[in-house]
Amino acid sequence: MIIAETTHMGLQRSENQDSLGRKSVLDHHLFVVCDGVGGLPNGKLASKTVVQSLLSAFYPDKLKLPHSLQSTMETAQSSLMSIEPKPLGTTVVALCIFEEKAYAGWCGDSRIYHFRNGALQWMSRDHNVLHDILNKGGRSGEKFLNPQALNRFFGREFSVDSEFQSISIKKGDILLLCTDGLSNFLMEPDIIQAVTNNQPQEASDLMERKLLTDEIGAPDNFTWYIIQI
Repeated sequence: MIIAETTHMGLQRSENQDSLGRKSVLDHHLFVVCDGVGGLPNGKLASKTVVQSLLSAFYPDKLKLPHSLQSTMETAQSSLMSIEPKPLGTTVVALCIFEEKAYAGWCGDSRIYHFRNGALQWMSRDHNVLHDILNKGGRSGEKFLNPQALNRFFGREFSVDSEFQSISIKKGDILLLCTDGLSNFLMEPDIIQAVTNNQPQEASDLMERKLLTDEIGAPDNFTWYIIQI
């Protein structure tokens, strides 16, 4: 694997509330990216706590990997709910790579992308009001105060449903885990072009430079892993 990583405060925030981390155990490779919920205090504490908990709790059973990841996510949620002060919250994306499979888990609007042969194969679904409307169907003319508002994140409740997906991978595939500081401010075609036409570190540097231009101005923290299989 070839890996590139970036985390940056951006140009308009006073603190970086994103966190990331990775861990390898017996040829299982876990990657985690979290984004502290900006509308709540203690976002940095929340994201850091969940990353540390996920890495500490992850001891995979290769015969039950989906269950191992789910159990690890549940442990991280419980760890966050046990700390003070509250309120606090964070999104989370976690990806375990083992042999020819990638096991993804997420809660919130940080994303996981899977690229193959220069094209986007799969992307996680954001847990926000807008995507719920698109997925479930909304009434014509219905209005919502904030369609980007999160409806799932760690710290919101003692029990929150994360979502999980198993992905078949092969040599040459690329996986991107990122916070919305990337996906909200760089157009998807630009992300696809950067990631699929460059080596991971070059792609990472290119996306960072674009976010920091005067045109975009990096309004939010941004964090990601680019993983080339």
